Amino acid sequence: MKTPHLTLAATTLAGLLAATPAGAQLRITEVMAQVSTGTSSTLNGDWWELTNFGATPVDLLGYQWADSEDALPSSDSNFFPSFILNPGQSLVIMDEAAYSKADWRAMWGVPSSVAILAEDEMGDDATPDGEKFSGLGSTGDTVNFYSPAGALLDSYTFGAVTRGVTFEIKGDGTDLGLSVVGESGAMLAANGDIGSPGLAVVPEPTALALVGLAGGAASRRLRQQKLS
Repeated sequence: MKTPHLTLAATTLAGLLAATPAGAQLRITEVMAQVSTGTSSTLNGDWWELTNFGATPVDLLGYQWADSEDALPSSDSNFFPSFILNPGQSLVIMDEAAYSKADWRAMWGVPSSVAILAEDEMGDDATPDGEKFSGLGSTGDTVNFYSPAGALLDSYTFGAVTRGVTFEIKGDGTDLGLSVVGESGAMLAANGDIGSPGLAVVPEPTALALVGLAGGAASRRLRQQKLS
């Protein structure tokens, strides 16, 4: 499993986002829209990944998500339960039952530390059918992520799906396209799927941010020299 990269880029990003509202820290970083045929496993449900790029934990209670069909202002969005998403942590939201978590992790070869919210752990929407996971279409769809107040915080729109291959999105919103084994931590699951559940691609800091950091460091060194 990919673990968060503790690099200068990650540290810089955390510093840059430390003062932003909680919602601005949360980004969609991977989407798997499955197709039910041609797989060697019954664990073939859709899933997507949410990552906290901020410097503070966020409780997801009341946050919502939906596909294109269920997008707000409809009453068919999917509600998150109370779940603390820590800085640098990624969460997989999957269309499988909670009892499947261990088998799903084993299929991907990822440890139990990979955070997962299963379909039956999500909050009910207001519709009579009790749906808790908006199905992602194989010919194209959108994952929309909302604040508890219903404000759109992030979204990812994809086209036709290549079966069993995820779409990856960098933390700054850059679309990386389909996952490739060996790139950005993507791996081959036991059933032939390709993706990187549990690890997001950290964006590099901007040149301006790096200049600011370098300038700040130089200024601190100068002050230290004057005081010595």
